Amino acid sequence: MPALVELSPPPEPQLVSNLEATRLESRTDEQLDELPFGVIALSPEGVVLRYNLAESRLARLDRTTVYGRDFFREVAPCTATEEFQGRFTKLVASGEPGPVRFSYVFDFTFGAQEVEVELLRAGDARYYLLINRRRFFEPRAPGVRRAPAPRQSDLAPREEELGVVRDASAARLLTVSAPFWAAMRATWDRVAPSGYALFGYEWGFRWGRTAVIDLETQAMAAHGKGLMELPMRAALELLAAHLFDAGWGRLEVDFGSAADGIFFAELERNAWAEAVGRAQAPRCHVLSGFFRAVFCHLAQKLVTVRELSCACQGKTCTFAVVSQGKKSALDEAIERGKTDRDQTLAAFRELSRAPRS
Repeated sequence: MPALVELSPPPEPQLVSNLEATRLESRTDEQLDELPFGVIALSPEGVVLRYNLAESRLARLDRTTVYGRDFFREVAPCTATEEFQGRFTKLVASGEPGPVRFSYVFDFTFGAQEVEVELLRAGDARYYLLINRRRFFEPRAPGVRRAPAPRQSDLAPREEELGVVRDASAARLLTVSAPFWAAMRATWDRVAPSGYALFGYEWGFRWGRTAVIDLETQAMAAHGKGLMELPMRAALELLAAHLFDAGWGRLEVDFGSAADGIFFAELERNAWAEAVGRAQAPRCHVLSGFFRAVFCHLAQKLVTVRELSCACQGKTCTFAVVSQGKKSALDEAIERGKTDRDQTLAAFRELSRAPRS
């Protein structure tokens, strides 16, 4: 089994009010994209300077077409009110750091969103809007609704003429065939074969962190609740649909052995494994990292994921998931050659009960 380096833990769950402006300023755009709520940075004049992934998904606007625009006039005209823009203008004029907190309703053509907003100053040149969604509604009546936010097609008309494809939520899509993944894997085999396990796991882990944002937005749209508020079955159904709709294969998660501190996920007809060709050992390090990030989020604790068997071996891709504290027992079970699911479970039970030196 290739050695895998343990990654840093996912960012801790935080309430909006616990995030200070100075800490937001020090975060990279990638780190802002890992937050499950909207983050927008504005200039004192209200021009959009930063716009994270959660806000992009929930507002159904591509941030590349939002940067440099007037937030109150072009991006979210429903906020051009005394209740919202007025508070922002007063904060800018006051010189105070904030925060200013209030509730609001965003109006979009596809529906209304009840939100909690926090305004913060970060120096003299940047102000942050932190936006937590609370509930989703159908579009409000014309007499109640303010000027709705634009659709993506309003901000960037005739995109299809430039080869831009988007899904129903206006997220950009890129179709990549199996040979693309096979070529990437073959390149790693040639250039740095011993480094692929770490690269794939890290890549998958980061992919999983951002996929959680998509799952959160899908949970709000489908259920009016965040992912963590849903029963585990409903959360896993969203995850399975997310992978299925993207063509990755069919996911099934079995918690039958959860009392023993381990559960299993099987991805049938895994597109990644089928693309990279035949091999003697499992090759889905990317999916292992992906599942680790997602299950860390769902469990709200660190977990370890290992692939036991793989479609590249002519089997079903099967992943074992344990808490971080049980990692050594799982790795030892696998090192003993117990890569069959039942054998892994039996060995893991034995090793978990054995006293550790």
